[in-house]
Amino acid sequence: MDRRRPALVALLLFVAFTGAAIVVSGSRPASDEGALPWALQVIGYLCAVAAGVLLLTGQDAAGRRTGMVVTAAVVVLALLDVLVPDEGGANIGAGLVRLVLLVVLAVATVRLSLATAAARRSRPAS
Repeated sequence: MDRRRPALVALLLFVAFTGAAIVVSGSRPASDEGALPWALQVIGYLCAVAAGVLLLTGQDAAGRRTGMVVTAAVVVLALLDVLVPDEGGANIGAGLVRLVLLVVLAVATVRLSLATAAARRSRPAS
C-alpha cells in the first residue's frame, strides 16, 4: 500500500493547523492568548507525527528517510515549544531553529507531493 498520499494529507493538515494557531494567537492580546493556539498547534504536531510514522512504515527507502526527517523535525519543534518559555520577548536562537525546521518540513512536503504526483501519473489508467 502506498502511504505517501495519506502522509501528504497529514503534512498539509499540519500546515493548516499551524497557520490557524498563528492567526488565532495574533488576533488575541498577548497578555491573554488562551489555550486555543496551543491546542491547535498540538493537533498540527500530531498530524505531522502521523505523517512521519506513515512514511516510516512504508516500503520505499526514500519514504522512510523522509519519515525520519519529518518525525525528528516535529519532535524538536514540539520540544522547543515546551522547553523555551515565551516571555513576550524575542528569542533569536530558538526562532532561527524553529524557522530552519519549518523549512525542512516544507521541503519534505514539496518532495512528497512531487513523488505522489509522479506515482499518480505513472499509474496506468483503469
